[in-house]
Amino acid sequence: MITPRFEVRQDEANVYVTIYAPHVRAQSIEFDVDVDQLKFFASPYYLRITFPGKVVESEESSAKYDAALGEILVTLSKQTPGEEFANLDLLTSLLATRREKNIASYSEGSELRGPVIEEIGDTNSYSNADAGFNNDVDIDAALEQAYTNEDFDWEIPQNPLNVETEALLVGTAKYGFDGQYSGYLMHVHTTANEINEVADPENMTSEARHRGRIACEDEKFDIEYYIDNYINDEDIQPLIQHISRFNYALCRRKKDQDDEIADVPAVTADLLTQQFQKTQITVDQHIASESDDSCVKFTDAEKKQMMSLPRKTHLVSNKMSVYLGLVDILFAYLFELRTNIGELNVESTWAIGAVSSTLSNLEQFSTLRSTAVACYRRGLAYPLYRNWELCEKTFKDVCAVCRLGCRAILKIFLELKQIFDEHDIYYIYSKLYFDDYCIWLQTSASGKIIQSLARKLHRLEIDKDEVGWNLDEYEDLALITSDDDDDDDDENADNEMPTQAADIQSLNQQETGVSTEADAPTSQQPLIQIIGNSSDNMEGSDSLEDKPTGSLRLSTNATSERSHGKKPLIEILE
Repeated sequence: MITPRFEVRQDEANVYVTIYAPHVRAQSIEFDVDVDQLKFFASPYYLRITFPGKVVESEESSAKYDAALGEILVTLSKQTPGEEFANLDLLTSLLATRREKNIASYSEGSELRGPVIEEIGDTNSYSNADAGFNNDVDIDAALEQAYTNEDFDWEIPQNPLNVETEALLVGTAKYGFDGQYSGYLMHVHTTANEINEVADPENMTSEARHRGRIACEDEKFDIEYYIDNYINDEDIQPLIQHISRFNYALCRRKKDQDDEIADVPAVTADLLTQQFQKTQITVDQHIASESDDSCVKFTDAEKKQMMSLPRKTHLVSNKMSVYLGLVDILFAYLFELRTNIGELNVESTWAIGAVSSTLSNLEQFSTLRSTAVACYRRGLAYPLYRNWELCEKTFKDVCAVCRLGCRAILKIFLELKQIFDEHDIYYIYSKLYFDDYCIWLQTSASGKIIQSLARKLHRLEIDKDEVGWNLDEYEDLALITSDDDDDDDDENADNEMPTQAADIQSLNQQETGVSTEADAPTSQQPLIQIIGNSSDNMEGSDSLEDKPTGSLRLSTNATSERSHGKKPLIEILE
Protein backbone atom coordinates (compact mmCIF):
# COMPACT_ATOMS: atom_id res chain seq x y z
CA MET A 1 0.00 0.00 0.00
CA ILE A 2 1.06 3.58 -0.67
CA THR A 3 0.97 6.19 2.07
CA PRO A 4 -0.36 9.34 0.40
CA ARG A 5 0.94 12.83 1.02
CA PHE A 6 -1.20 14.83 3.43
CA GLU A 7 -1.45 18.03 5.47
CA VAL A 8 -3.29 18.78 8.71
CA ARG A 9 -4.53 22.11 10.03
CA GLN A 10 -7.04 23.16 12.65
CA ASP A 11 -9.22 25.88 14.09
CA GLU A 12 -11.01 26.09 17.41
CA ALA A 13 -13.73 23.56 16.50
CA ASN A 14 -12.47 21.40 13.63
CA VAL A 15 -9.50 19.55 12.21
CA TYR A 16 -8.92 19.65 8.45
CA VAL A 17 -6.98 16.91 6.66
CA THR A 18 -5.98 17.34 3.02
CA ILE A 19 -5.06 14.03 1.38
CA TYR A 20 -3.36 13.97 -2.01
CA ALA A 21 -4.56 10.81 -3.74
CA PRO A 22 -4.82 11.27 -7.51
CA HIS A 23 -6.37 8.76 -9.90
CA VAL A 24 -8.74 7.08 -7.45
CA ARG A 25 -12.44 6.39 -7.85
CA ALA A 26 -14.72 8.24 -5.47
CA GLN A 27 -16.79 5.09 -4.99
CA SER A 28 -13.77 3.20 -3.58
CA ILE A 29 -12.89 5.75 -0.88
CA GLU A 30 -13.42 4.59 2.71
CA PHE A 31 -13.04 6.46 6.00
CA ASP A 32 -13.03 5.34 9.61
CA VAL A 33 -12.94 7.66 12.62
CA ASP A 34 -12.00 6.00 15.92
CA VAL A 35 -11.52 8.25 18.96
CA ASP A 36 -8.17 9.87 18.02
CA GLN A 37 -7.54 8.14 14.70
CA LEU A 38 -8.57 8.73 11.12
CA LYS A 39 -8.14 5.86 8.66
CA PHE A 40 -8.36 6.40 4.93
CA PHE A 41 -8.37 3.72 2.24
CA ALA A 42 -8.65 4.03 -1.52
CA SER A 43 -6.64 1.53 -3.53
CA PRO A 44 -3.67 1.73 -3.75
CA TYR A 45 -3.52 4.31 -0.91
CA TYR A 46 -3.78 3.70 2.82
CA LEU A 47 -3.40 6.34 5.53
CA ARG A 48 -3.78 6.16 9.31
CA ILE A 49 -3.44 9.42 11.29
CA THR A 50 -3.29 9.46 15.08
CA PHE A 51 -4.21 12.91 16.40
CA PRO A 52 -2.95 14.37 19.69
CA GLY A 53 -6.57 14.72 20.82
CA LYS A 54 -9.94 13.11 20.27
CA VAL A 55 -12.12 13.78 17.22
CA VAL A 56 -15.72 12.91 16.41
CA GLU A 57 -18.01 12.85 13.40
CA SER A 58 -20.68 15.53 13.62
CA GLU A 59 -22.99 17.44 11.36
CA GLU A 60 -20.09 19.68 10.38
CA SER A 61 -17.91 16.72 9.41
CA SER A 62 -17.51 16.15 5.69
CA ALA A 63 -15.28 14.78 2.95
CA LYS A 64 -14.89 16.45 -0.45
CA TYR A 65 -13.00 15.05 -3.42
CA ASP A 66 -11.55 17.33 -6.13
CA ALA A 67 -10.80 14.99 -9.04
CA ALA A 68 -9.02 17.71 -11.01
CA LEU A 69 -6.48 18.31 -8.26
CA GLY A 70 -6.54 14.80 -6.83
CA GLU A 71 -7.23 16.19 -3.35
CA ILE A 72 -9.57 14.94 -0.65
CA LEU A 73 -10.50 17.44 2.07
CA VAL A 74 -11.71 15.77 5.28
CA THR A 75 -13.29 17.85 8.04
CA LEU A 76 -13.58 16.36 11.54
CA SER A 77 -14.92 17.98 14.71
CA LYS A 78 -12.95 18.13 17.93
CA GLN A 79 -14.56 16.33 20.82
CA THR A 80 -13.59 19.29 23.03
CA PRO A 81 -14.08 22.54 21.08
CA GLY A 82 -11.26 24.99 21.70
CA GLU A 83 -8.69 22.28 22.45
CA GLU A 84 -5.33 22.92 20.81
CA PHE A 85 -3.84 19.93 18.95
CA ALA A 86 -0.05 20.25 19.21
CA ASN A 87 2.54 19.25 16.61
CA LEU A 88 0.19 18.81 13.67
CA ASP A 89 3.05 19.71 11.33
CA LEU A 90 5.20 16.81 12.57
CA LEU A 91 3.87 14.33 10.07
CA THR A 92 5.95 11.36 11.18
CA SER A 93 4.51 11.57 14.68
CA LEU A 94 0.99 11.66 13.21
CA LEU A 95 1.70 8.42 11.38
CA ALA A 96 2.72 6.64 14.58
CA THR A 97 0.35 4.13 16.12
CA ARG A 98 -1.06 4.47 19.61
CA ARG A 99 1.36 1.82 20.88
CA GLU A 100 4.32 3.68 19.39
CA LYS A 101 3.25 6.96 20.93
CA ASN A 102 2.88 5.45 24.37
CA ILE A 103 6.18 3.55 24.18
CA ALA A 104 8.00 6.68 22.99
CA SER A 105 6.56 8.69 25.87
CA TYR A 106 7.36 6.00 28.40
CA SER A 107 10.91 5.43 27.21
CA GLU A 108 11.78 9.10 27.53
CA GLY A 109 11.60 8.85 31.30
CA SER A 110 12.80 5.31 31.86
CA GLU A 111 15.91 3.19 31.65
CA LEU A 112 14.40 0.58 29.37
CA ARG A 113 16.58 -0.79 26.63
CA GLY A 114 15.10 -2.47 23.61
CA PRO A 115 15.57 -2.63 19.91
CA VAL A 116 14.29 -0.01 17.56
CA ILE A 117 10.88 -1.11 16.29
CA GLU A 118 10.09 -0.52 12.66
CA GLU A 119 6.48 -1.07 11.65
CA ILE A 120 6.18 -3.56 8.81
CA GLY A 121 2.51 -4.46 9.18
CA ASP A 122 -0.77 -3.32 10.60
CA THR A 123 -0.79 -3.00 14.36
CA ASN A 124 -4.23 -1.63 14.83
CA SER A 125 -5.20 -4.03 17.65
CA TYR A 126 -4.00 -2.59 20.89
CA SER A 127 -4.72 -2.74 24.58
CA ASN A 128 -3.00 -1.29 27.58
CA ALA A 129 -2.85 -4.70 29.20
CA ASP A 130 -0.93 -6.14 26.24
CA ALA A 131 1.47 -3.24 26.35
CA GLY A 132 2.25 -3.94 29.97
CA PHE A 133 1.40 -0.46 31.25
CA ASN A 134 -0.18 0.33 34.58
CA ASN A 135 -3.30 2.36 33.92
CA ASP A 136 -3.07 3.85 37.39
CA VAL A 137 0.18 5.62 36.49
CA ASP A 138 0.00 8.88 34.57
CA ILE A 139 3.11 8.55 32.41
CA ASP A 140 2.92 12.09 31.03
CA ALA A 141 2.65 13.53 34.54
CA ALA A 142 5.60 11.43 35.67
CA LEU A 143 7.73 12.65 32.77
CA GLU A 144 6.72 16.23 33.43
CA GLN A 145 7.96 15.84 36.99
CA ALA A 146 11.13 14.00 35.98
CA TYR A 147 12.31 16.45 33.34
CA THR A 148 11.48 19.89 34.64
CA ASN A 149 13.63 22.77 33.54
CA GLU A 150 16.81 22.34 35.55
CA ASP A 151 16.33 18.84 36.99
CA PHE A 152 18.01 17.04 34.10
CA ASP A 153 21.54 16.23 35.19
CA TRP A 154 24.00 16.81 32.36
CA GLU A 155 26.82 15.19 34.29
CA ILE A 156 26.99 11.42 34.62
CA PRO A 157 29.10 9.17 36.88
CA GLN A 158 32.42 8.15 35.36
CA ASN A 159 32.84 4.40 35.06
CA PRO A 160 36.20 3.63 33.45
CA LEU A 161 36.21 0.65 31.14
CA ASN A 162 38.54 -2.06 32.43
CA VAL A 163 40.85 -4.01 30.17
CA GLU A 164 38.87 -7.26 30.38
CA THR A 165 35.61 -5.61 29.41
CA GLU A 166 37.24 -3.74 26.56
CA ALA A 167 38.76 -6.97 25.24
CA LEU A 168 35.34 -8.62 25.22
CA LEU A 169 33.95 -5.77 23.16
CA VAL A 170 36.47 -6.12 20.33
CA GLY A 171 34.67 -7.21 17.20
CA THR A 172 31.28 -5.97 18.41
CA ALA A 173 31.75 -2.21 18.00
CA LYS A 174 28.56 -0.16 17.83
CA TYR A 175 28.19 3.31 16.42
CA GLY A 176 25.61 5.62 14.87
CA PHE A 177 22.49 6.98 16.55
CA ASP A 178 22.44 5.70 20.15
CA GLY A 179 25.06 3.09 19.19
CA GLN A 180 22.57 0.98 17.25
CA TYR A 181 24.54 0.14 14.11
CA SER A 182 27.46 -2.00 13.03
CA GLY A 183 28.74 -3.39 9.76
CA TYR A 184 28.02 -0.27 7.69
CA LEU A 185 31.65 0.92 7.64
CA MET A 186 33.30 -2.43 7.05
CA HIS A 187 34.75 -1.35 3.70
CA VAL A 188 35.01 2.36 4.37
CA HIS A 189 38.73 2.47 3.55
CA THR A 190 38.12 1.15 0.04
CA THR A 191 36.02 4.24 -0.74
CA ALA A 192 36.97 7.89 -1.04
CA ASN A 193 35.46 8.73 2.34
CA GLU A 194 37.48 11.73 3.50
CA ILE A 195 35.29 12.35 6.54
CA ASN A 196 36.06 9.12 8.38
CA GLU A 197 39.15 9.17 10.62
CA VAL A 198 38.55 5.89 12.46
CA ALA A 199 41.18 3.31 11.58
CA ASP A 200 38.96 0.26 12.20
CA PRO A 201 35.32 1.29 12.80
CA GLU A 202 34.05 -2.26 13.18
CA ASN A 203 36.47 -3.33 15.91
CA MET A 204 37.46 -0.18 17.83
CA THR A 205 35.69 0.62 21.07
CA SER A 206 34.35 4.07 21.83
CA GLU A 207 37.35 4.78 24.06
CA ALA A 208 39.76 3.78 21.29
CA ARG A 209 37.90 5.99 18.83
CA HIS A 210 38.17 8.87 21.32
CA ARG A 211 41.94 8.45 21.66
CA GLY A 212 42.26 8.26 17.88
CA ARG A 213 40.32 11.51 17.49
CA ILE A 214 42.58 13.37 19.91
CA ALA A 215 45.66 12.12 18.04
CA CYS A 216 44.27 13.17 14.65
CA GLU A 217 43.39 16.65 15.91
CA ASP A 218 46.84 17.13 17.46
CA GLU A 219 48.45 16.14 14.18
CA LYS A 220 46.15 18.30 12.07
CA PHE A 221 46.43 21.48 14.14
CA ASP A 222 48.77 24.02 12.51
CA ILE A 223 49.93 26.76 14.87
CA GLU A 224 51.25 28.94 12.03
CA TYR A 225 47.89 28.73 10.27
CA TYR A 226 46.08 29.65 13.48
CA ILE A 227 48.37 32.61 14.26
CA ASP A 228 48.02 33.90 10.70
CA ASN A 229 44.23 33.89 11.09
CA TYR A 230 44.65 35.49 14.51
CA ILE A 231 46.80 38.40 13.28
CA ASN A 232 45.35 38.84 9.79
CA ASP A 233 41.65 38.59 10.49
CA GLU A 234 40.31 41.08 7.93
CA ASP A 235 38.41 38.31 6.14
CA ILE A 236 37.24 36.69 9.37
CA GLN A 237 35.73 39.72 11.12
CA PRO A 238 32.80 40.00 8.66
CA LEU A 239 32.02 36.33 9.36
CA ILE A 240 32.03 36.99 13.09
CA GLN A 241 29.75 40.01 12.72
CA HIS A 242 27.36 38.13 10.45
CA ILE A 243 23.90 37.69 12.01
CA SER A 244 22.31 34.35 11.21
CA ARG A 245 18.63 33.83 10.54
CA PHE A 246 18.32 31.93 13.81
CA ASN A 247 19.49 34.86 15.91
CA TYR A 248 17.25 37.13 13.89
CA ALA A 249 14.23 34.88 14.48
CA LEU A 250 15.08 34.66 18.17
CA CYS A 251 15.24 38.44 18.40
CA ARG A 252 11.86 38.73 16.69
CA ARG A 253 10.43 36.20 19.11
CA LYS A 254 11.83 38.21 22.00
CA LYS A 255 10.07 41.30 20.75
CA ASP A 256 6.78 39.48 20.24
CA GLN A 257 6.76 37.55 23.49
CA ASP A 258 8.69 40.08 25.60
CA ASP A 259 10.60 37.26 27.31
CA GLU A 260 14.07 37.48 28.72
CA ILE A 261 16.62 35.86 26.42
CA ALA A 262 20.08 36.12 27.83
CA ASP A 263 22.24 35.34 24.79
CA VAL A 264 20.62 37.88 22.40
CA PRO A 265 21.47 41.59 22.65
CA ALA A 266 18.66 43.58 24.23
CA VAL A 267 17.57 45.41 21.11
CA THR A 268 14.28 45.28 19.36
CA ALA A 269 13.96 43.84 15.90
CA ASP A 270 13.31 47.30 14.46
CA LEU A 271 16.54 48.65 15.88
CA LEU A 272 18.32 45.54 14.68
CA THR A 273 17.01 46.15 11.18
CA GLN A 274 18.29 49.73 11.32
CA GLN A 275 21.65 48.42 12.39
CA PHE A 276 21.76 46.18 9.31
CA GLN A 277 21.11 49.19 7.12
CA LYS A 278 23.71 51.44 8.77
CA THR A 279 26.56 48.94 8.96
CA GLN A 280 28.19 46.37 6.73
CA ILE A 281 27.05 43.46 8.91
CA THR A 282 25.72 40.73 6.67
CA VAL A 283 22.57 38.76 7.25
CA ASP A 284 21.22 35.63 5.61
CA GLN A 285 19.88 36.28 2.13
CA HIS A 286 16.37 34.96 2.65
CA ILE A 287 15.62 36.73 5.94
CA ALA A 288 14.19 39.78 4.22
CA SER A 289 11.91 37.76 1.97
CA GLU A 290 10.64 35.12 4.42
CA SER A 291 8.41 35.49 7.42
CA ASP A 292 9.73 35.53 10.97
CA ASP A 293 8.73 31.90 11.54
CA SER A 294 10.75 30.60 8.59
CA CYS A 295 13.10 28.87 11.01
CA VAL A 296 10.31 26.72 12.45
CA LYS A 297 7.80 26.45 9.60
CA PHE A 298 8.17 23.46 7.30
CA THR A 299 8.11 23.77 3.52
CA ASP A 300 6.34 21.35 1.21
CA ALA A 301 9.65 19.71 0.37
CA GLU A 302 10.41 19.17 4.05
CA LYS A 303 6.97 17.71 4.65
CA LYS A 304 7.60 15.31 1.80
CA GLN A 305 10.91 14.36 3.44
CA MET A 306 9.18 13.59 6.72
CA MET A 307 6.65 11.43 4.91
CA SER A 308 9.44 9.36 3.37
CA LEU A 309 11.16 8.62 6.69
CA PRO A 310 11.00 5.04 8.00
CA ARG A 311 8.52 4.45 10.79
CA LYS A 312 10.38 3.63 13.97
CA THR A 313 9.97 3.89 17.71
CA HIS A 314 13.23 4.70 19.46
CA LEU A 315 13.91 3.23 22.89
CA VAL A 316 16.98 5.34 23.59
CA SER A 317 19.38 3.80 26.10
CA ASN A 318 21.93 6.65 26.27
CA LYS A 319 19.89 9.84 26.13
CA MET A 320 22.87 11.95 27.19
CA SER A 321 24.93 10.85 24.19
CA VAL A 322 22.03 11.48 21.80
CA TYR A 323 21.46 15.05 23.02
CA LEU A 324 25.19 15.84 23.07
CA GLY A 325 25.61 14.42 19.57
CA LEU A 326 22.89 16.85 18.56
CA VAL A 327 25.02 19.74 19.86
CA ASP A 328 28.12 18.51 18.04
CA ILE A 329 26.38 18.18 14.67
CA LEU A 330 24.63 21.53 15.09
CA PHE A 331 27.98 23.21 15.74
CA ALA A 332 29.50 21.75 12.57
CA TYR A 333 26.49 22.81 10.47
CA LEU A 334 26.27 26.33 11.92
CA PHE A 335 30.04 26.85 11.60
CA GLU A 336 29.83 26.05 7.90
CA LEU A 337 26.75 28.24 7.54
CA ARG A 338 28.46 31.20 9.19
CA THR A 339 31.68 30.92 7.19
CA ASN A 340 29.61 30.97 3.98
CA ILE A 341 27.40 33.90 5.07
CA GLY A 342 24.26 31.84 5.47
CA GLU A 343 24.57 29.52 2.47
CA LEU A 344 26.05 26.09 1.83
CA ASN A 345 28.21 25.09 -1.14
CA VAL A 346 29.46 21.95 -2.85
CA GLU A 347 32.18 21.45 -0.21
CA SER A 348 29.81 21.85 2.72
CA THR A 349 29.08 18.13 3.02
CA TRP A 350 32.72 17.32 3.66
CA ALA A 351 33.27 20.43 5.81
CA ILE A 352 30.37 19.58 8.13
CA GLY A 353 31.48 15.98 8.43
CA ALA A 354 35.10 16.95 9.13
CA VAL A 355 34.25 19.42 11.90
CA SER A 356 31.76 17.07 13.57
CA SER A 357 33.40 14.55 15.91
CA THR A 358 30.20 12.49 15.83
CA LEU A 359 30.44 11.95 12.07
CA SER A 360 34.19 11.83 11.54
CA ASN A 361 35.14 9.74 14.55
CA LEU A 362 31.82 8.14 15.59
CA GLU A 363 32.28 9.89 18.95
CA GLN A 364 29.84 9.26 21.78
CA PHE A 365 30.06 12.12 24.29
CA SER A 366 29.35 11.85 27.99
CA THR A 367 29.52 15.48 29.20
CA LEU A 368 28.57 18.84 27.75
CA ARG A 369 31.99 20.34 28.43
CA SER A 370 33.83 17.56 26.58
CA THR A 371 31.48 18.11 23.66
CA ALA A 372 32.24 21.83 23.58
CA VAL A 373 36.00 21.28 23.82
CA ALA A 374 35.86 18.82 20.91
CA CYS A 375 33.91 21.37 18.84
CA TYR A 376 36.52 24.06 19.51
CA ARG A 377 39.43 21.74 18.75
CA ARG A 378 38.03 20.69 15.39
CA GLY A 379 36.92 24.24 14.61
CA LEU A 380 40.55 25.33 15.02
CA ALA A 381 42.14 22.42 13.14
CA TYR A 382 40.07 21.67 10.04
CA PRO A 383 38.06 24.56 8.48
CA LEU A 384 39.31 27.24 6.10
CA TYR A 385 39.03 29.91 8.80
CA ARG A 386 40.46 28.93 12.19
CA ASN A 387 39.66 31.57 14.76
CA TRP A 388 38.71 31.30 18.43
CA GLU A 389 36.19 34.15 18.30
CA LEU A 390 34.54 32.53 15.29
CA CYS A 391 34.08 29.33 17.31
CA GLU A 392 32.57 31.30 20.20
CA LYS A 393 30.13 32.99 17.84
CA THR A 394 29.11 29.64 16.39
CA PHE A 395 28.37 28.29 19.87
CA LYS A 396 26.03 31.22 20.40
CA ASP A 397 24.29 30.15 17.20
CA VAL A 398 23.88 26.65 18.64
CA CYS A 399 22.33 28.15 21.76
CA ALA A 400 19.94 30.24 19.64
CA VAL A 401 18.80 27.19 17.64
CA CYS A 402 18.15 25.23 20.84
CA ARG A 403 16.10 28.11 22.20
CA LEU A 404 13.98 28.05 19.04
CA GLY A 405 13.07 24.46 19.90
CA CYS A 406 12.76 21.06 18.28
CA ARG A 407 11.21 22.37 15.06
CA ALA A 408 14.21 24.57 14.25
CA ILE A 409 16.56 21.66 14.96
CA LEU A 410 14.42 19.31 12.86
CA LYS A 411 14.55 21.70 9.88
CA ILE A 412 18.34 21.71 10.10
CA PHE A 413 18.57 17.92 10.25
CA LEU A 414 16.20 17.59 7.31
CA GLU A 415 18.54 19.82 5.34
CA LEU A 416 21.54 17.80 6.47
CA LYS A 417 19.78 14.60 5.46
CA GLN A 418 19.11 16.00 2.00
CA ILE A 419 22.67 17.13 1.26
CA PHE A 420 24.18 13.90 2.58
CA ASP A 421 21.62 11.78 0.69
CA GLU A 422 22.67 13.45 -2.55
CA HIS A 423 26.36 12.61 -2.07
CA ASP A 424 27.70 9.46 -3.71
CA ILE A 425 29.85 8.49 -0.71
CA TYR A 426 28.64 10.32 2.38
CA TYR A 427 25.02 9.16 2.09
CA ILE A 428 25.90 6.46 4.63
CA TYR A 429 25.78 9.08 7.41
CA SER A 430 22.11 9.69 6.71
CA LYS A 431 21.47 6.05 7.50
CA LEU A 432 23.64 6.10 10.61
CA TYR A 433 22.47 9.41 12.08
CA PHE A 434 20.19 11.78 10.21
CA ASP A 435 17.26 9.44 9.53
CA ASP A 436 17.01 8.51 13.20
CA TYR A 437 17.51 12.06 14.42
CA CYS A 438 14.72 13.32 12.14
CA ILE A 439 12.33 10.67 13.50
CA TRP A 440 13.44 11.05 17.12
CA LEU A 441 13.05 14.85 17.04
CA GLN A 442 9.41 14.41 16.01
CA THR A 443 8.42 11.58 18.30
CA SER A 444 10.61 11.37 21.40
CA ALA A 445 12.81 14.46 21.86
CA SER A 446 11.91 16.49 24.93
CA GLY A 447 11.37 20.20 24.41
CA LYS A 448 12.08 20.84 28.08
CA ILE A 449 15.43 19.09 27.87
CA ILE A 450 16.30 21.08 24.73
CA GLN A 451 15.54 24.33 26.57
CA SER A 452 17.57 23.15 29.55
CA LEU A 453 20.40 22.36 27.16
CA ALA A 454 20.19 25.88 25.72
CA ARG A 455 20.57 27.39 29.18
CA LYS A 456 23.54 25.14 29.94
CA LEU A 457 25.18 26.19 26.67
CA HIS A 458 24.63 29.86 27.44
CA ARG A 459 26.39 29.57 30.80
CA LEU A 460 29.18 27.33 29.53
CA GLU A 461 32.58 28.99 29.12
CA ILE A 462 35.57 27.27 27.52
CA ASP A 463 39.12 28.47 28.20
CA LYS A 464 41.83 28.29 25.59
CA ASP A 465 43.93 26.14 27.91
CA GLU A 466 41.30 23.38 27.72
CA VAL A 467 41.99 22.62 24.05
CA GLY A 468 45.58 21.73 24.94
CA TRP A 469 47.54 23.72 22.35
CA ASN A 470 48.96 26.64 24.42
CA LEU A 471 47.03 29.17 22.35
CA ASP A 472 47.50 32.05 24.82
CA GLU A 473 51.30 31.73 24.78
CA TYR A 474 51.47 31.66 20.99
CA GLU A 475 49.10 34.61 20.70
CA ASP A 476 51.15 36.72 23.13
CA LEU A 477 54.35 35.85 21.29
CA ALA A 478 52.74 36.71 17.96
CA LEU A 479 51.60 40.10 19.26
CA ILE A 480 55.06 40.94 20.60
CA THR A 481 56.68 39.93 17.32
CA SER A 482 54.13 41.92 15.37
CA ASP A 483 54.80 45.06 17.44
CA ASP A 484 58.58 44.72 16.95
CA ASP A 485 58.11 44.34 13.20
CA ASP A 486 55.95 47.46 13.13
CA ASP A 487 58.62 49.46 15.00
CA ASP A 488 61.35 48.26 12.61
CA ASP A 489 59.23 49.18 9.64
CA ASP A 490 58.64 52.69 11.01
CA GLU A 491 62.37 53.19 11.65
CA ASN A 492 63.32 51.98 8.19
CA ALA A 493 60.72 54.24 6.69
CA ASP A 494 62.18 57.28 8.52
CA ASN A 495 65.72 56.46 7.31
CA GLU A 496 64.65 55.94 3.76
CA MET A 497 62.73 59.22 3.43
CA PRO A 498 65.79 61.56 2.90
CA THR A 499 67.37 59.13 0.46
CA GLN A 500 64.14 58.82 -1.47
CA ALA A 501 63.74 62.60 -1.57
CA ALA A 502 67.27 63.03 -2.94
CA ASP A 503 66.68 60.37 -5.58
CA ILE A 504 63.49 62.06 -6.71
CA GLN A 505 65.18 65.47 -6.91
CA SER A 506 68.07 64.04 -8.92
CA LEU A 507 65.66 62.35 -11.32
CA ASN A 508 63.77 65.61 -11.89
CA GLN A 509 66.99 67.43 -12.60
CA GLN A 510 68.01 64.87 -15.20
CA GLU A 511 64.67 65.20 -16.97
CA THR A 512 64.58 69.04 -17.00
CA GLY A 513 68.30 69.73 -17.43
CA VAL A 514 68.25 72.25 -14.54
CA SER A 515 70.82 72.13 -11.78
CA THR A 516 70.68 73.90 -8.44
CA GLU A 517 73.53 76.00 -7.13
CA ALA A 518 74.25 73.56 -4.35
CA ASP A 519 74.54 70.63 -6.70
CA ALA A 520 76.68 72.35 -9.38
CA PRO A 521 80.41 71.50 -9.09
CA THR A 522 82.82 74.48 -8.71
CA SER A 523 85.03 73.36 -11.61
CA GLN A 524 82.17 73.25 -14.10
CA GLN A 525 82.45 75.73 -17.00
CA PRO A 526 79.91 78.60 -16.66
CA LEU A 527 76.98 78.73 -19.03
CA ILE A 528 77.50 82.50 -19.69
CA GLN A 529 80.94 84.05 -20.52
CA ILE A 530 81.75 87.78 -20.87
CA ILE A 531 83.98 88.41 -23.89
CA GLY A 532 86.18 91.51 -24.28
CA ASN A 533 88.07 93.87 -21.89
CA SER A 534 86.65 95.47 -18.86
CA SER A 535 86.12 98.82 -20.59
CA ASP A 536 84.11 97.18 -23.28
CA ASN A 537 82.13 95.46 -20.63
CA MET A 538 81.56 98.69 -18.76
CA GLU A 539 80.53 100.45 -21.91
CA GLY A 540 78.09 97.75 -22.77
CA SER A 541 76.82 97.46 -19.28
CA ASP A 542 73.88 99.66 -19.99
CA SER A 543 72.87 97.33 -22.80
CA LEU A 544 72.01 94.67 -20.22
CA GLU A 545 68.60 95.10 -18.75
CA ASP A 546 67.82 94.04 -15.24
CA LYS A 547 65.71 90.93 -15.34
CA PRO A 548 64.52 88.51 -12.74
CA THR A 549 66.91 85.79 -11.69
CA GLY A 550 67.34 83.17 -14.33
CA SER A 551 66.58 85.43 -17.36
CA LEU A 552 68.94 87.47 -19.59
CA ARG A 553 68.28 89.49 -22.74
CA LEU A 554 70.69 91.16 -25.20
CA SER A 555 70.26 94.82 -26.07
CA THR A 556 69.45 96.05 -29.54
CA ASN A 557 73.00 97.34 -30.06
CA ALA A 558 74.52 93.99 -29.24
CA THR A 559 72.16 92.34 -31.63
CA SER A 560 72.96 94.80 -34.42
CA GLU A 561 76.70 94.36 -33.90
CA ARG A 562 76.40 90.61 -34.20
CA SER A 563 74.41 91.05 -37.34
CA HIS A 564 77.39 92.97 -38.92
CA GLY A 565 79.85 90.18 -38.20
CA LYS A 566 81.24 91.50 -34.93
CA LYS A 567 81.73 89.20 -31.99
CA PRO A 568 78.97 89.69 -29.40
CA LEU A 569 79.72 90.64 -25.81
CA ILE A 570 77.88 87.65 -24.44
CA GLU A 571 78.28 84.15 -25.76
CA ILE A 572 76.14 81.18 -24.79
CA LEU A 573 78.35 78.14 -24.20
CA GLU A 574 76.99 74.71 -25.04
